[in-house]
Amino acid sequence: MHPLTASLMLHMTLFLGASAAFARGPIIDVHVHTEPKRFALAADLLAANGITRFINLSGGSGPGELEDSLAAAAPHEGRVLNCANLRWSTIGQPDFVARQVTWLAEAARMGARCLKISKGLGLGVPDFEKADTLLAVDDPRLGPIWDAAGRLNLPVFIHTSDPKAFFEPLGPQNERMAELGVHPDWSFHDAQYPRRDALLAARDRVLARHRETIFIGVHFANNSEDVDYVERTLDAHPNLYVDVAARLPEIGRHDPVKVRALFIKHQGRILFGTDLGLHRGIMLGSVGKNRPGLPDIFLFYADHFRWFETLDKGMSHPTPIQGEWTIDGIGLPDAVLERIYAKNALALFWGIDAPNDVDAETLELAPSMTEFFPQ
Repeated sequence: MHPLTASLMLHMTLFLGASAAFARGPIIDVHVHTEPKRFALAADLLAANGITRFINLSGGSGPGELEDSLAAAAPHEGRVLNCANLRWSTIGQPDFVARQVTWLAEAARMGARCLKISKGLGLGVPDFEKADTLLAVDDPRLGPIWDAAGRLNLPVFIHTSDPKAFFEPLGPQNERMAELGVHPDWSFHDAQYPRRDALLAARDRVLARHRETIFIGVHFANNSEDVDYVERTLDAHPNLYVDVAARLPEIGRHDPVKVRALFIKHQGRILFGTDLGLHRGIMLGSVGKNRPGLPDIFLFYADHFRWFETLDKGMSHPTPIQGEWTIDGIGLPDAVLERIYAKNALALFWGIDAPNDVDAETLELAPSMTEFFPQ
């Protein structure tokens, strides 16, 4: 038997033995990056892992791109939704904001269900008038875009800042050096970049100014190192949701009792997401020198489920390149799991209260994908 197959079987045996009491229902992954030609593969892979629907955050920044994404999603009976993206490369053109507001209206008419804002806002997008100055996340000139998203019922996935270690000096003392060594361009330690706290504060000012717009602070509001901050921010901004994409390694390092309490308290505004990427290669929350294969996706999701559903201690986390440490499970109650796994996303993006026949049929017909596992 191939070592990976053996590892997966052992992993799943331990996991299923620990969590057999929970009858897992359909799950929605709200944080996926893929492309139209891979939608069918993504849908099959996710269904094989119990994921009945997903949201592609990379739907496109123009009519042609979005049209391709929507056309590829159409055969999947609403199981695949797409976010529109802004065309930051045109920011120097006259009437940039007005053009983006018009684009959002067109995207919503075409069928986009959300807007995704990348970390480029604050860390790479130049100012409208000063090419050598970065555009601030809370620049008031962007206000019409946030207001338009609210009017059009397009929740805004907003990625602001990055992990704390990405703002610290490179070197052996940086605990994310394995990752940063592969991706040195992910380092924002240089003084040319705003500081992390300033970026998060600017994002929070946007939340306060535009309370009629729903924002999803991706990556656990991008401050998974400080769960007290995440709790305070959720308390202060009822228009904020968070997903957990690519941050279980950080969230799982905290006191599980404390984290469990936070997830129960804000169970209605936490979304399941992973940052799965399917393009020319596979991204499982992050990427390194060793490229994962399709079987690794099953391990990736199993690690997520084990963390959410059990109180296991010292377990491996889903994205080893993000750090050499273990995490402790938070064993959420069934009703809370149902909300975080699916009901919150279904209400926010599909406008339904609970999984329906589409989800049941998807699970019933899910392929085994065994042909991808080496023997």
